[in-house]
Amino acid sequence: MKGGYGKVDRAIIEDPTLTPESRLIYACLACYADKKRSCYPSIETLIKVSGMSKTRFYKHMDLLVNRGIVEKIKLKNGNLYGRNIYKLCDFSRNPQNKEVKN
Repeated sequence: MKGGYGKVDRAIIEDPTLTPESRLIYACLACYADKKRSCYPSIETLIKVSGMSKTRFYKHMDLLVNRGIVEKIKLKNGNLYGRNIYKLCDFSRNPQNKEVKN
């Protein structure tokens, strides 16, 4: 990670239907993301950087995944699942994310 800067979609940060914790996770992922908006920090790294417990982290990450803001891709290493790749699906690139899904 060079410098730790990341593009954060303002519509996501200002979305009142997202929790403050989910916005923080999104901002952390944006800091790790490359030009294609993908990144692969470990869960341990994201928990440490966000300062959340594991349970709290997963609850708010699931909100981002369920809303389609973050796509989580599980990579397989042989028969086992290895690391995750996270793809940021910003509102500006994917307008249907603006709908609130219950």
